[in-house]
Amino acid sequence: MKKIIAAIDARHFTEGELESFYYIAREISGAVTVVLLENVAALGTSLANVYTDAYTLDYNKIAMEARKHYETERKESVEKFNRICINNNLDFRLHETTGDPVEEIIKESRFADLLLVSNTTSFAVLRDSNPPEFVKDVLARAQCPVMVLPEKMHPIKELVFAYNGSFSSVYAIRQLTQLFNSFSDAFVNVVYVAENDNQDIPYEKLLREYLELHYEDVRFTVLNGNPAAELLALLLHRQNCLVTYGAYGRSKLSRFFHRSDAESILRTVNVPVFITHP
Repeated sequence: MKKIIAAIDARHFTEGELESFYYIAREISGAVTVVLLENVAALGTSLANVYTDAYTLDYNKIAMEARKHYETERKESVEKFNRICINNNLDFRLHETTGDPVEEIIKESRFADLLLVSNTTSFAVLRDSNPPEFVKDVLARAQCPVMVLPEKMHPIKELVFAYNGSFSSVYAIRQLTQLFNSFSDAFVNVVYVAENDNQDIPYEKLLREYLELHYEDVRFTVLNGNPAAELLALLLHRQNCLVTYGAYGRSKLSRFFHRSDAESILRTVNVPVFITHP
């Protein structure tokens, strides 16, 4: 059995989010540990903003109110989580944390086979980027494969393997293949974007031999143009698929796309994105 960890914002999570985690858990035959995260420092900041006169701030009072507010919301979040699990027969473990959200989930990822996170999970006090900084930090630093899930999850019937001949792209394909045995009957589409007008897919014979041992229906698609733009166009109107990418936010040697290109994919498409790095 595989160990899956799923990151949720204690203050903003939904029933659909938990059901998406459970769907992936069924496909991987894994046990899910949900990590309840909260930006505790932001609570104090938001309460401090209530007091408009900086010269009369009672910091002890603010700290006490923040702690009380935090404990109340934490209790309500746990009750909501347990209620959703009971009503939907979701068998999850729960880890409650109080530290920095990114640091806590990175620590947990060292001891997991897969990390799940929704593409909207954010701990920003004010406005955040798209995708949120939390998601980008997790992708760059996670110590296990990461799957970023859309707001609405659809059954996965197609696997889109983004491939450019690099070890990074093959590593992501192999990691997903080893984790998800249940996808053996899914349609596999290996997408290669021709570079320098070279239509020959690197190591096509070796890759085909490997994939045909694991999947029933494997096809190769060759596109032309900018890799990120072409893959974005291919995925734009798809729903029942999952896409893999190589390393995110690491060295240029291991990175499949530039970080900004990967973020464009995450921001625009409405399918699960599987990203890992060697």
